[in-house]
Amino acid sequence: MKILTKRAFALLILSVLLIIGLLVFTIKYINNASDWAQHPTNKHLFRNGQLQTTGKIYDRKGEILLQTVDGAQKYNNDATVRKAVMHAIGDSYGNVMTSAQVAFGEKLSGWDMVNGAYRFNAQRYKPGNDITLTLDSEVCVEAYKAMNRRKGTVGVYNYKTGEIICMVSTPTFDPENRPDVEGNPDRYEGVYINRLLSAAYTPGSVFKLITAEAAIDTIKDIDTRTYECAAEKLIDGNRITCPAAHGNMTFKQALAHSCNVTFAEITLEIGGATLQKYADKAGFNSSHKVNGISTSAGKVDVSNAKGGDLAWAGIGQYSNTANPLSFMTYVGAIGNDGIKVTPSIIKDSNVILSLLPDIVPEGDRIITQETAASLGAMMRNNTIEVYGEKNFKGLELCAKSGTAEVGGEKAPHAWFTGYMDRDDCPLAFVVVVENGGSGSRVAGSIAGKVLQKAVDRMSLD
Repeated sequence: MKILTKRAFALLILSVLLIIGLLVFTIKYINNASDWAQHPTNKHLFRNGQLQTTGKIYDRKGEILLQTVDGAQKYNNDATVRKAVMHAIGDSYGNVMTSAQVAFGEKLSGWDMVNGAYRFNAQRYKPGNDITLTLDSEVCVEAYKAMNRRKGTVGVYNYKTGEIICMVSTPTFDPENRPDVEGNPDRYEGVYINRLLSAAYTPGSVFKLITAEAAIDTIKDIDTRTYECAAEKLIDGNRITCPAAHGNMTFKQALAHSCNVTFAEITLEIGGATLQKYADKAGFNSSHKVNGISTSAGKVDVSNAKGGDLAWAGIGQYSNTANPLSFMTYVGAIGNDGIKVTPSIIKDSNVILSLLPDIVPEGDRIITQETAASLGAMMRNNTIEVYGEKNFKGLELCAKSGTAEVGGEKAPHAWFTGYMDRDDCPLAFVVVVENGGSGSRVAGSIAGKVLQKAVDRMSLD
């Protein structure tokens, strides 16, 4: 009897362990099955580390960007297109973690939780699932050419619908003719990083838009004040400088001419706590989601900054950093009456929402309607009075440039960001050229070319 009891007890323990094991496996399967299936060692889907069975990836005009031909990946026939969209599509080995091949691998391969890496009759089903992106490959090509081998990024999106029209990051390469990346570290520095999504830069004077928003809301007579710029101002032993003495400046003129001295005074009056609140509300210090792809977060930490440090922070220097896509959505919100729309890179109407949770554009008010209108009018004035309307003919451009000092002997980063105040082409944009120098001259020229191409292409929609 004792032997039977011991055996029954042992059997009970084994049964409990089996149940626990099954529960643990089930939980891990639910949480990790997708990663297991999409791992390059899965020979059902991969060969020599490359995805073999995949749906097609199209751009918004139906141009094929990636497909499987005879068991091998085939990119677009045009090498320039392949380079321009490499970060969006990805290379053959999954090195670009934010690319469509990695982020949407389940949908492309046709894998699902129930059927696994299934295979169906070719007459009934095709291998994998197709994806249509919001990108226009021709606009991306224009951006790639305009960057002219300089490092940086160009982004354009519809601030009403959230569709990303252009997403280009440089340096890049032809995924069908991979270069010696490891042997050329300077040329290909950060080549697998999508700089629009995954980089954060010192913003420089484009950050003055945040400071201006806070000033409009908290300094009641800001529009009637005048400021004096003598090219420099000493604040607690910290020298704030401008490229030239601007003389008497109104608030509107100070933004147009990007007067550091004026904005230093405005920042000190606003205070660190208020500036921090507006930076947080604008999306700094937060990661964004693009169809489930997480972006890098910028950083603004000025709540305890004082004196010269606070002054430089309000100008966009100090320790401030900004993610380009985040800033693009911020200026898009200015154009959209203060409402920020979530960016999307997926155009399919039949995507599986559980896999792509952010496809439906969401609008959040981050700026009051009145303040957005004031900021927009000032940005429009920037173009007319400083950047030159003739350089952006017909675009109805509202913009802000930035020349961000990065320390040492390196040239500053060039920023240009803003939006088009046109109902038929509601596009917001951002251009960052690493160590490019003048924001309005270098980055502004790139923006003008890309936006003109985008307008031409949108007229065909």
